[in-house]
Amino acid sequence: MSKNDIQVLKGFRDYLPNEQIARRKIIAKISEVFERFGFAPIETPTLEYYELLGGKYGEEGEKLMYTFEDQGGRKVAMRYDLTVPLTRVIANYPELAKPFKRYQIAPVWRAEKPQTGRYREFYQCDVDIVGSTSMAADAEVIATLEAAFKSLEIGEVIVKFNDRRVIDKVLVDLNIDPKDSLNFMRAVDKIEKIGEVEVSKELKKMGFPPKILESYKMIINDECKDFVTEMENLLSGFGVSNFVYDPFLMRGIDYYTGTVFEFILKDKPEFGSIAGGGRYDNLIGKTLGKDTPAVGGSIGLDRLFAALQDAGLISPQTAAEVIVLNLDPKLTAEYLNITTNLRNAGIDCEFYYEPNKLDKQFKYAEGKNIKLAVIFGEEEAKARRVNLKDLEEKKQVTVDMDDLVTEIKSMLW
Repeated sequence: MSKNDIQVLKGFRDYLPNEQIARRKIIAKISEVFERFGFAPIETPTLEYYELLGGKYGEEGEKLMYTFEDQGGRKVAMRYDLTVPLTRVIANYPELAKPFKRYQIAPVWRAEKPQTGRYREFYQCDVDIVGSTSMAADAEVIATLEAAFKSLEIGEVIVKFNDRRVIDKVLVDLNIDPKDSLNFMRAVDKIEKIGEVEVSKELKKMGFPPKILESYKMIINDECKDFVTEMENLLSGFGVSNFVYDPFLMRGIDYYTGTVFEFILKDKPEFGSIAGGGRYDNLIGKTLGKDTPAVGGSIGLDRLFAALQDAGLISPQTAAEVIVLNLDPKLTAEYLNITTNLRNAGIDCEFYYEPNKLDKQFKYAEGKNIKLAVIFGEEEAKARRVNLKDLEEKKQVTVDMDDLVTEIKSMLW
C-alpha cells in the first residue's frame, strides 16, 4: 500500500473526537429548535436515480454531481442537496398532511473545488414547508433558521432577502433573453465577493448591454417595494431581528420561484453564506406531475463550523466529564463500582485501565479535556472518603463516598 492510499481524498476530511463532539452538540441544538417550530425529522437515501436529480441544479450543478452506474446497470447519483430528494418523498407518500413541515440533517456530495469551510462531502441542516403559498411560511423558515443560530450563541447573523418573481419580471423589462437570465443572476450573485465594478465588467464580457447593472438596480428597487414591506412585517412578527432587502441577491439555482434569502455572520462576512434558501413552487411538480408550493432553507454545517473555529467559538470538548484514576490494583473492584455508580447517575465517566503514576493519569485526562478526577487510594478506602480534583481550576476537595454523586453533579452542573 502506497502512502497516497492512506491519505484522505481531496475535498473530504476526518473529524476527530474534539471536533465531532462539538459538531454533534451543534446538531442537537439545531434539531431542538427545528422541532420547537413544528418541523418533523425524515431521512432519505444517499443514492437516488439520476433521473430524479439530473437537470434540477443547472449546468454547474450537473458538472458537480457525483454520478455512476451501479451493479444493476442503473444510472444513479449521490444526493446533491436534500431538497430534490424531498420532492420524491412528497410524490411517494401523498397521504402526508399538508402543509408538511420537515427537517433533515445529513451529508450531501458535490465535486467542487475545496476551499475554507467548503468540502466535497458536507452536512446540510434543512427545513421545508410543502403545501402552502403563504409568505408567512417563507418568513417562518427564515425565523426558524435565525432561532437556530441564536441557540448556538455564535454572535449576530444577518439575513438578506429578495424575490425571484420580481427579478424575473425586471429581466424581462430589460429585454434579457430568458436563456441568458441564469448567467446574469450567477454573475450578479458575485457582487458580495468582487464588487459591482468587477461584476459589471464580467457582464459586459458576457455580452450584456453597458450599464445593465445600474438599470437593473434602479428598476428592481421600485418593483420590490410591496414585497419588501410585506416580508419586513412578517419577519418582525416572527421576532427576526437583523434583516435587509438585497436587490443583488439571486440564489442562482434553477428551481427558485419566489422569496430567496441568505444568512451571513455579521463579524465573519468573509465566510459567505452560512444558510440560504427560498421558495420553489415548481420543483415538486416536475416529480409529482402537479404543481405543489414549497419553501425551505438550509444551514451549511461545515462552513458554519469553520467560521466558529476561526472565531475561537468552539471550546475544548470531552466525551467524558469525569475520570476514575487507577492507583492500586487491589482496589479495582472499588474503581469499577464507583465508575458504574457515576454512569448510572447520568454522569459521563471513564476509568483509567492500568495502575500508573498520578502525573501520567492527570496528563491523559487533561489531554482529553476531562473536568474532574476521582482519586481513591488505600487511605481513602479505609476512611470511605474520596478526593475530587477539578482539573481546570486545579482545586481539590474531599467528600464522603455516599456524597460523591451529589458533589460531582454540583461541580459539573
